[in-house]
Formats: sequence, C-alpha cells, structure tokens
Amino acid sequence: MNAEELARNPRLDHYFVQNLNQNQTLPLADRSFDAVLNTVSVQYLQQPEVIFAEVHRILKPGGIAIFSFSNRMFYQKAIQAWREGSERDRVELVKGYFRSVPGLGEPEVISRSSPVPSFLQMLGMSGDPFYAVIGTRQNE
Repeated sequence: MNAEELARNPRLDHYFVQNLNQNQTLPLADRSFDAVLNTVSVQYLQQPEVIFAEVHRILKPGGIAIFSFSNRMFYQKAIQAWREGSERDRVELVKGYFRSVPGLGEPEVISRSSPVPSFLQMLGMSGDPFYAVIGTRQNE
C-alpha cells in the first residue's frame, strides 16, 4: 500500500511506508506487537530471512505471524524461486522462512481451494487458492 491509501483509512492512528527490499529494519520496538500479518507480498521479498527475523524481533512472546498468499503474482517482481515453484513449493518456501529464525516455532499451514463449478473446471478454469503460513513467537 502507499501513503495515500493508508492516509484514507480512518481506523489507522499510525502508519509508515517502507520498501522492505531496500531497508529490512522495521522502525518498531522489540516485542511490541501481538500479531504481524503479511498479505500477498511474501513472494516479492528479496531477503525474506532478514524480514522474518525482524518479525520475530517485534513480536511479543506468544505473538503470531501470518503470511498469506495465493497463486497470483506480478511475475516480473516475484523472486525466481516463487515464479518457478509449484503451489506446494511456495508453501514449503514460506515454511522454510519461518524455520530459518530460531524462536518462531514450527509453522502451521492453512489452505483453501476456491470452489469452481464443475462445468467451468471442464473448460480448464480453476479457482484462486488461499494459503496462510502461521508461526508463533516462542516464550523465551
């Protein structure tokens, strides 16, 4: 999201815009968040392990991190492993990011396929699946 879109959200009392591929350090205090949510952008992270370490840093003990995605992407912006991988490969890739950070715990996966009527499936159409990989900061 950009600053203009964020500024129009009346529920926000604070926000910042940051390109995580240029600056991976989040301007947030250690152990200050109960939850971190990343939606449909994990495929663009060029240094994902660094970002996941930052997520761990800002989560309170017992805090939860959720990275969700589908099979859609801006092909030119997605990392090569994402572009070339299957949906299963992508899930495993994100699980690996969680596992790269000691203290995030074993990730859990939630997946949902989009129901597509059988007559559309016969025409080769498929639904857009949803995946969420979830990890919890361990109590330390």
